[in-house]
Amino acid sequence: MSGTFDIGRLFGVRIQVHFSWIFIFALIAWSLASSWLPGQYPGWSREQYWAVGITGSVMLFVCVLVHELSHSLEAIRRGLGVESITLFFLGGVSQIEGESRSASEEFWVSIVGPIASLTLACIFGLLYFGFRSSPGQITALLQYLAIVNLMVGLFNLIPAFPLDGGRVLRSMIWRATGSQTRATRVSSLTGSVLGFLIIGIGIVSVFTNNFMTGIWLVFIGWFIQSAASSARQSASERAQVSGMSIGDAMDTEFLTAPPGISLQRLVDEYITTKLERAYPIMLGDTFLGLITVTDVLKVPAEERSERWVSEVMTKAEDVVTLPADAPLEEGMKILVERNIHQIVVMDDHSGSVIGLLTRAGVLRGMEVARLLGGSAPSANSGQNGDRV
Repeated sequence: MSGTFDIGRLFGVRIQVHFSWIFIFALIAWSLASSWLPGQYPGWSREQYWAVGITGSVMLFVCVLVHELSHSLEAIRRGLGVESITLFFLGGVSQIEGESRSASEEFWVSIVGPIASLTLACIFGLLYFGFRSSPGQITALLQYLAIVNLMVGLFNLIPAFPLDGGRVLRSMIWRATGSQTRATRVSSLTGSVLGFLIIGIGIVSVFTNNFMTGIWLVFIGWFIQSAASSARQSASERAQVSGMSIGDAMDTEFLTAPPGISLQRLVDEYITTKLERAYPIMLGDTFLGLITVTDVLKVPAEERSERWVSEVMTKAEDVVTLPADAPLEEGMKILVERNIHQIVVMDDHSGSVIGLLTRAGVLRGMEVARLLGGSAPSANSGQNGDRV
């Protein structure tokens, strides 16, 4: 997710904060200090309201982090990789590498988040009842944290994909039907329906003197509906390329460039005449790296005649590569999740570059699969003279 910054690691998982979190952090603190706390606990000073409001906002996101950590740790326990946890304006998201391999795995990785939030609600609720004779600020904070964790836990149990409840629903349908694709389609349709329902409730709220609540409901409903629709489309695309390999969609006719030329010469002799956006850098048969139009654009025009391709290219060890027999679905996932435009395809035995997998190549492969009624095409049958 772009617009994020790292704040550290927990249990080996990178923790990130999206810039939108700053907005929602301030909004929650303001709502608590100016509305909820004065309504529940009148008579405090302005400074006390704001101190508890800011503390409550911080603690909310600590609780959200615990919720997401529960997903991540369960995924790690089951052998799945976890890249990061990102806190953003709608809560948090765990970037778990790869899809669940079974319905049971999907169920447990999904359900532990709501369980963690509901457990926190119980803990803070018991503390609230145990500390009711303590200063009002402590009581207020414990009450708020019990309520908000209860709301987070119950909200995430709504069977609307991609919420945790929607993923739990998908795991149950997957187990019942044996088809992950069908389970994704049904759970995402449910998510879309519920998303539209929440939007409708929000619109009604806007016109019945609950303006802010209505706006939030419309926004949350839109988020659920669009995420569910995107998941349904992704599942359809994965189904189309099922059984296809990267070799079926890669470009085998690609241009290479030497490392010892200037960026200006690369622009003049390659980019502006060949109209390719990426060039493997070769020295004889040795793959040294990859340079793209994006790399060149990072260098000011007046400096390009003095900078070598070898200085600017992404070195071979840092280039994303895959073998030709890897599933095309894996290549699609990498292109999307890493937001890159090409993957270098390597020969397993010789270590030489044998092709480039681009987003356009994936689309051509999908078109051929549809043309053939969903069957995988033979190697490179999806290629034509089109270029990115």
